[in-house]
Amino acid sequence: MVTSTSSTSNATSNNGSIGSSIIGALGSGSGIDSNKLADQLTEASKLVQSQKLTSKKTLLQTQISDYGLLRSSLAKLETAAAALGSADTFNAKALSVPDTKLLGITKLDSKAVAGSYQLKVLQTAQAQSLSSGSFSSTSSPVGKGTLVIRLGDWASDGSSFGVDSTKTGATITIDDTNNSLTGLRDAINKENFGVTATIVSDGGGYKLLLTASTGAKNEIEVVATEDSGSLGLAAFNFNETSKSLAQQQEGRDALISINGLQVSRESNHVTDVIDGLEFDLFASSSSETINLIISEDKSVAEKTIRDFVAAYNTFKAETELLVGYNPELEENGSLNKDPLAKNLMQNIRSALTSAVPGLTDGFANLSSLGIRTEIDGTLKIYEEEKTGFRAAIDENFDFVRDLFIPKASSSSPGIEVTKFTARSQPGSYEVVITQQPSKGTLTTTDPVDLAAIGSGTKDYSFSFQLNGVASNAISLPDGKQYTSGAELAADLQSLINLDANLKAAKASVSVAFEGGKLVFTSATYGATSTVNFTAVSADMLADFGLTNGAVVTSGTDVAGTIDGVEAFGSGNILLPAIGSKAEGLSMLVEPGTTSTTLKFTRGFAGGLSSLVNEFLKTSGLISEREKNIGKDIERVEKDEEALNRRSEAYRARLMAQFQAMEAIVRSLNTTGGFLDGLVDRLPFTSKN
Repeated sequence: MVTSTSSTSNATSNNGSIGSSIIGALGSGSGIDSNKLADQLTEASKLVQSQKLTSKKTLLQTQISDYGLLRSSLAKLETAAAALGSADTFNAKALSVPDTKLLGITKLDSKAVAGSYQLKVLQTAQAQSLSSGSFSSTSSPVGKGTLVIRLGDWASDGSSFGVDSTKTGATITIDDTNNSLTGLRDAINKENFGVTATIVSDGGGYKLLLTASTGAKNEIEVVATEDSGSLGLAAFNFNETSKSLAQQQEGRDALISINGLQVSRESNHVTDVIDGLEFDLFASSSSETINLIISEDKSVAEKTIRDFVAAYNTFKAETELLVGYNPELEENGSLNKDPLAKNLMQNIRSALTSAVPGLTDGFANLSSLGIRTEIDGTLKIYEEEKTGFRAAIDENFDFVRDLFIPKASSSSPGIEVTKFTARSQPGSYEVVITQQPSKGTLTTTDPVDLAAIGSGTKDYSFSFQLNGVASNAISLPDGKQYTSGAELAADLQSLINLDANLKAAKASVSVAFEGGKLVFTSATYGATSTVNFTAVSADMLADFGLTNGAVVTSGTDVAGTIDGVEAFGSGNILLPAIGSKAEGLSMLVEPGTTSTTLKFTRGFAGGLSSLVNEFLKTSGLISEREKNIGKDIERVEKDEEALNRRSEAYRARLMAQFQAMEAIVRSLNTTGGFLDGLVDRLPFTSKN
């Protein structure tokens, strides 16, 4: 550490040193080295205090370093505990599958249900593709206007198209900025809605190839609306009245047989035929059967538990050197008397031996599982066949799972806990729903006149408002007739959800045909869920049952209480009051549910992770302790500076006293010399 001294102190010191040197050189002083003596006296004066401050500072700096080691060791323990808190650890599955060229397994999830499955691939999925006529170059103009592309299912003879109202198509606008074959291709691909456009050279020209996603209901309908001054887009029509594009292949679903049950899927990447198992289809065969066997893999959980025991024992060995006796250094660790470090160790030991809060059945703590604390504080796994760890894994694995992982159960299937936080306390909670969640709806007052729709020249245009978002003008296809109300509802749903404004706001509506009337329902719950028409053409007003208006109902937020305390509702999500024991639990409420009893436990791993996080987080207990130690070091350094200043002042006083003493000694020396000569000068004393 560098000690600064004032110029006055230096001057005093230098003057004293110079004066002492001059006196010594003249040989007329006391003969004492005043400068050295002042240094020795000053050092003796500050030695005890200096040593105390140095020892204190060294201890504090060591504690900062050792808290870093403690943090690192604690983080390793938390990682091992977090692995124990994962449901995937205890739900791991193993898969047995024979060699086959028909499919390839891509994922086995922990939620897969154990069992034996006989699988046949009867047909692979295929994508519809459409090609245009030939263009001389990729920059050839295609005309200006719009292309409305929707997805659905064409009849086998191509006579009719059934829109899939669950899929959102796209409206492609062609103007002066992209009026070319390349511009059309890029505009379609930019929408990213499941149709890919490519330009293919056929040797004599260039064609646009549209390829849908695989599946029978992903086939394409294209309706062109041309600008009168720049025709050409009609060459891309593919609808019930005009087919300018040529179909190269139809769309079809994959067909799979699972234990004799035939199912279809749009894609060759199958994710939901067997829950938790995903696979890709490569080829079909009516004769080959693939036998898949999914079984529980308890070894993953067992290894994770053993790894945690080893991690804790390592943690204990490392931290004991910090908070206990270090045999290598033959002294106590720097954190031996630190209250926070000792409290941390006590809390972790308590978590290892205490019952897990909220658990009422099965294993309540590690000891009941066969994991016990030894006399030296380490953990040991006892493997007894009937009462130990081995028996718990082999015979009561569900109880082992419940001991370690967080679990929330509801007595009613209509209320599901979807989230919890560090503030959520384990326990049992009574939930009462006082207001049901609902969606905004609109129902036409009069029945729809299906026979009138599409007859003659009529204008079926309207504007829609959904959840407060206004759509652009929307129109039904000219002259289209509907054989059923369900077909009309599907067309309306598709066109509304296709609107650019609603898509940008992620707002969507479902349309149903019930009792001859149209029912429009927002996809979202809550008070902001609203459905309404803002403008309707005269023909639509007359034929769609809107002459006498419509019944419009806004949605409602769920409301309820948790243990008698009013909760906060948003849509169909119910949240406990801030500051309550249940704070942080998020509940999804299905309409019609009136009450439930919720039981929540963090599990051993969740409780330990939460405890450790209180120490490790950025604003946690260890960070605060490190800040306080840093402040203590700053105070010690200020004390050292003050001690140095006092020592410098003390040395200056000593030097001033020594100089005064030397002046007296010089004076005495001079007087003595005078007296020595005086005898010779007195009468009768002169020598002969």
